[in-house]
Amino acid sequence: MGRPLVSIVIPAYNRPHTLQVAIDSVLEQTYPNIEIIICDDSTDDGVQEMLNPYLHAFPQIKYHKNEQNLFLENWHKCFDLASGEYINYLMDDDVFHKEKIAKMIYFFNEFENITLVTSYRQTINESGGFLPPLHATARLYEETRILDGKMLANVALTRCLNVIGEPTTVLFRKKDLTEQYGVYKGKQYSLINDLAAWLSLLSKGKAVYIPEALSYFRLHPNQNNNKLGLNAFSEWLDIMIASREGGFLETNELFKTALHSYRERVKGHQHFVEDIKRIEIILKTLD
Repeated sequence: MGRPLVSIVIPAYNRPHTLQVAIDSVLEQTYPNIEIIICDDSTDDGVQEMLNPYLHAFPQIKYHKNEQNLFLENWHKCFDLASGEYINYLMDDDVFHKEKIAKMIYFFNEFENITLVTSYRQTINESGGFLPPLHATARLYEETRILDGKMLANVALTRCLNVIGEPTTVLFRKKDLTEQYGVYKGKQYSLINDLAAWLSLLSKGKAVYIPEALSYFRLHPNQNNNKLGLNAFSEWLDIMIASREGGFLETNELFKTALHSYRERVKGHQHFVEDIKRIEIILKTLD
């Protein structure tokens, strides 16, 4: 076709209904050269049964049922099985806009040194109805911007918010992610594995932000890992500290801003007392 292959990789788990909606949104893409890799960590056969008609009708869909639950290793399995030059994760409860891949790959084709393309993502409810944005999902810019990668990462780190996007949001080149997905500076992150991957990519080049809603982020009570709750913050301090080694938060002022943001988000919660003590020690070394 003369167009590079894009692998849409889906780590599936016990959600056949929303997974079907997600797959349909990939099959409706205007970009023609796409494969779909589904690695199924489900505890039952619901996903497999839903997929059987798709597997007969669409040879571009490749399905793998795990013999045992792989958890984060399932993300790595998806990545390793992908044949495409480009990769876009798709959570089994999220949805693509039909022009997502076409609009995003344009920037890799037309500009140099792009390592990550993201966009505004529209939050939706269990039924697919639109919801108002969260702090993290609010539109960053009103126009499309090509940004220095470290600058975009610093926006996320100093706000203690993943403004870059969930796994569904971002398109990247497979070869540019040199550590496993969710690994940053040798540490595997679980609750913010997407941010860990984005930091790895943003350390190597530029980012593109598109203000259109090119993906839809579903909010529901059974969200994996309670990503929207306070538990997700347990990994932020470690990744902020590690990011300094990668050239992010390069000035003391930026680092202080990030630490203060983290402290504000977790203060008053007993679980984070030790983190706050660590922050106070670090801040003294920066004065």
